[in-house]
Amino acid sequence: MRWAACAAGVGLGLVPMTGSAQEPEQLEETQAVRRTLVLAQPSIGLFVPSAQLGVGVEHAVGSHVALSATVQLSASYSHSEPDFPGSTGLGSSLQMWGVGVEPGVHFYFAGRAPEGFWVGPHAELSTYHQTTTGQSFTLPEGQPVSYEFRSRTVYYGGSVRVGYTAILSPGLTLQVGAGLAATGSRSTAFSPPDLGGGLGGLGGLSNSRSWGVSPRMTAAVGWAF
Repeated sequence: MRWAACAAGVGLGLVPMTGSAQEPEQLEETQAVRRTLVLAQPSIGLFVPSAQLGVGVEHAVGSHVALSATVQLSASYSHSEPDFPGSTGLGSSLQMWGVGVEPGVHFYFAGRAPEGFWVGPHAELSTYHQTTTGQSFTLPEGQPVSYEFRSRTVYYGGSVRVGYTAILSPGLTLQVGAGLAATGSRSTAFSPPDLGGGLGGLGGLSNSRSWGVSPRMTAAVGWAF
């Protein structure tokens, strides 16, 4: 009986130790769950061919739902020389910059958000500013004169995409997506008055609108927290 009483006392003493030993393991499992992604997205080109870079954040708000937001920045510059000797043009340069935002929702139908296969809608809004400057000879005087054309285009619409997000150890994240977008655009252009050589026409403002459907392809790399 004495030995049985001692064994029972040792068993009761180990119960709290076992519980305390499990608590760190459960804490580690809780800490291992990553709910937020920070992604860098070199863009394949949303609307205009240029150097583009996107920075995105995705946060899981449930086991199968995550909110997403991306900011896109773009810029380009080009310079052209006269086409041939004796040309009436003296060369021109083109500068373009733009910024866009893409909020969205990802529904994960395989895996736990924000990892696995997902599908979801994205809204799209961006603006691009373009400036063309150069010189040309006026006719018939033949004097060089500078000119400048400016335009601004706003794109708006939405897309539906499907993709996959993989979180590798210790937190490296890869994400790819593809889909189809329907977008509209509104452009405002300013041209200078006629320079004598027929470059600018009557000058002034002009507006135009358009709609279109185009594919979307994204690839991003980042980190999970």
